[in-house]
Amino acid sequence: MSCSDTRPIPHALAPLMPLPEPPPEAVLRVRLLSALGAVRRRPAPAEELAARLVRLEGNLAACAFARLRADARGLRRLATRLGLSEMAHVAASVEDCAARGDAAALGATVARLGRCGAGAQAALGRAG
Repeated sequence: MSCSDTRPIPHALAPLMPLPEPPPEAVLRVRLLSALGAVRRRPAPAEELAARLVRLEGNLAACAFARLRADARGLRRLATRLGLSEMAHVAASVEDCAARGDAAALGATVARLGRCGAGAQAALGRAG
């Protein structure tokens, strides 16, 4: 079975699913981390989140399950640090699917993670 056969068509799913809204305390935490991030010279949370999501989707396209699992772990830690609990939960599911090598479930969970990430990036943009 080819990994590319299990990827959902993004434009078929995205219009049907509403973007999740992060809790207000997560938005406040992001504002604080953004202010502190300038002192620590870290990339902005929204930029780091976007880069990690792009890398994760690239690893899915390449069927690189070990790298996908590592990227999902990093994304889970970032989401936890930012207070995005739903995104952290979905990233943990991606990590679990990658560990099991379940290509069909990976396509669905990475698509869900992308939707969570889009909502989080929108909230981070409003917070910054």
